[in-house]
Amino acid sequence: MKCNLWPAILAAVCLCWQAMPMHAQATPGAGETLAGTGGVGGVLKDPSGAVIAGAKVELGSSVSEFSKSLRTDPQGLFVFDSLPAGHYRLTVTASGFASAMIRDLVVRAGSVETANLTLKVEPMREYVEVDDQSAGSIAATSRQVDATEQGASRNIAEMVAEAPGVSLRANGQLASIPMLHGLGDERTKTVVDGMTIANSCPNHMNPPLSYVAPAQALQVTVIAGITPVSLGGDSLGGTVSIESRLPVFAEPGGHLHEEGSSTGFYRSNGDNFGGSLTEWVASSNLGIGYTGYWTTNDDYTDGAGHKVTSTYAQSTDHTMTLAAQGAGNLVVLQVSLHHTPYEGFVGARMDMVRNYAESLNLRYRRGIGAGTLDAHVFWQDTFHSMNIGHDKSTFPMPMSMPMNTHGKDLGYTLRYELPFSARHILRIGNELHRFVLDDTWPAVPGMAPMMGPNTFVDINDGRRIRLGTYLEVVSKWTPQWSTLLGVRNDTIWTNAGAVQGYSSMYSMDANAFNAANRAHTDPDIDVTAVARYEPSASGKYEFGCARKSRAPNLYERYAWSTNWMASGMIGWFDDGNYYVGNLGLKPEVANTVSGTADWRGHASRAWELKATPYLTYVEDYIDVNTLATTMYGMSTFAQLQFANHNARLYGGDLSGNVVLWQSDGAGRGTLSGVAGWVHGSRLDTGSGLYQMMPLNARLALEEERKDFTAGVGAQAVDRKSRLDPNRFEQATPGYALFDVHAGFRRGFLQANASVENLFNRDCDLPLGGVNLDDFMASMQMNQIKPLTGRGRSVLLNVTANF
Repeated sequence: MKCNLWPAILAAVCLCWQAMPMHAQATPGAGETLAGTGGVGGVLKDPSGAVIAGAKVELGSSVSEFSKSLRTDPQGLFVFDSLPAGHYRLTVTASGFASAMIRDLVVRAGSVETANLTLKVEPMREYVEVDDQSAGSIAATSRQVDATEQGASRNIAEMVAEAPGVSLRANGQLASIPMLHGLGDERTKTVVDGMTIANSCPNHMNPPLSYVAPAQALQVTVIAGITPVSLGGDSLGGTVSIESRLPVFAEPGGHLHEEGSSTGFYRSNGDNFGGSLTEWVASSNLGIGYTGYWTTNDDYTDGAGHKVTSTYAQSTDHTMTLAAQGAGNLVVLQVSLHHTPYEGFVGARMDMVRNYAESLNLRYRRGIGAGTLDAHVFWQDTFHSMNIGHDKSTFPMPMSMPMNTHGKDLGYTLRYELPFSARHILRIGNELHRFVLDDTWPAVPGMAPMMGPNTFVDINDGRRIRLGTYLEVVSKWTPQWSTLLGVRNDTIWTNAGAVQGYSSMYSMDANAFNAANRAHTDPDIDVTAVARYEPSASGKYEFGCARKSRAPNLYERYAWSTNWMASGMIGWFDDGNYYVGNLGLKPEVANTVSGTADWRGHASRAWELKATPYLTYVEDYIDVNTLATTMYGMSTFAQLQFANHNARLYGGDLSGNVVLWQSDGAGRGTLSGVAGWVHGSRLDTGSGLYQMMPLNARLALEEERKDFTAGVGAQAVDRKSRLDPNRFEQATPGYALFDVHAGFRRGFLQANASVENLFNRDCDLPLGGVNLDDFMASMQMNQIKPLTGRGRSVLLNVTANF
């Protein structure tokens, strides 16, 4: 089914920068505050605009045992006054409504902060995340994930893809690669509970999101495009942040706080099943918790009934959490083990035959004066192995080629936030990330000189050390105008030791590499400036610009061999091409202008529409130059060397939702949608940039009535015709897919069912790469084809909360 969707979203060039949400001035009717203290006040309403009286409002300190609670008055008003300046957590609960939480509410001396909330009519056990009052922007998406979504998601990347500006590039079954405004992989910063993890694989089979299980993710934050310097660094496309739940302690002098859940799921296409278990027990000062997750799947079938080989996977995750609080301190220690015994990759010549990682993540938070210190120290040790998986072993010419990598991540982050006046917040921070990589390919007996008699050393003691420092000021000038200004420096040092090939046939490249200067120092400077204008509760506008930088990764610089077989083992693009590094690569520098307009309904806030146009010019964009081409069967492949070129990307995001009906009898019906379009060009040739997502849109119609939910969804993707000729990128036709789902909750049990790709449509994935398995399995090696998506699949999952 073809859908010729005309790119109707035109990119507007606005002088725009993502503004951080600021607090309004004193709430009408709020009480006076004492000198040196502040307050919080607001009005609680339901979606129709009616006030909610008698709701419980709790205010607790983010770093101490401070806690207060009250009930809203007949006008829905609540006020906390005479509060010491600092960070607080506000939680609201009311009978017949979903709870709501503001995780980090900043109280400044001499002012009363506004925290108006609208509760969702849904008597279910979940939190709805509202706008962060001190960080983020209206262009960002930050939301909490419930057990239903955790059970329905194959991996964390699918949760990230719900945000505007995000598309997914296929990369195995455990962690697709999020592309933010056409920039993904290591051009996007990914942070998991404060940790920054590098890829320990020449094909990026173990991206950072593969180390966190869906059951562990509570909050997903996506900033596509302009990113505050405090949340960015060494990246161009934006930031993806995944956070697990903060520790919840018992009330002082009360009983132990205990909670947990267990989920089981089954997806018919690919025989995918698994489950999770979470448990948390805490006193008023100490807590301990566990999260376990396991999943396995076989190869899936596409809409034409064709089995897509090398799409199998299995993975297990275990995380133990220890936490303590007292005297204004919060300490959280996470110990995690990740094991993937196997995972197939249909677009690569190799498969993952083992990936094992162990990590420690220590967080410390406390109030210092009027500000807050937040610190993380983390370490991860990863052992990764590739070889020919069991699907590829059935090819006409089966073989073995073991490849082993060992990656070590060590780092810390320090952040201090200080409200130094009623108008201004200062953020200063320092980060270190040290990554060390060894990539060796053991000799294969009987295969000299091509694969023996020596061990092939691809990366020897490769080191990439990043030290970053930033300063950021958030200012509230008037009730309508606020700004964010930030500057950041990241210095990146890279180096690698001497290498060798399997035999003397590799000596020319190895000797040239070993004789070259391999040490590089890249000083990267980032600058962000954002202005936000909020004339009324029904409209918000942001305008801003940013300069962002990223230094090359280890493989872009140090993959040294021009041998066809060796270079064919390098590349994280699933396209069958061959890649060679370049010691002369320079850092990428992106200059972006963007803006966001957010319109909402009046008192009831029954609808919202948000639009974000953007334009990015990238100096020294890391693309490729063609060294040579070769024919296999009816297809041409290229040997490519990473090289700097200038590029331009522009496009826009559109998202919105509207309440269609709401009553006691009919329940609540909502319609929501997301659309995006990006156009990327290499400026010296005018050709398309690689793996740009065409115009695409998603719509969802949801019905909620008491304990029952149901809905239908649709996804439409335009044909992909603007291609990168250097990599022989495949064109794909447009398509439309539909799904249906239903869920029921009663007491502590929740059950959900859905049908994905309801009409079993066959579709070529625009960012899926190619099906290299089918190509290599054919003796005639017919024309290579794009990877096809999953056909119809039934999903069932059940969750028990206890």
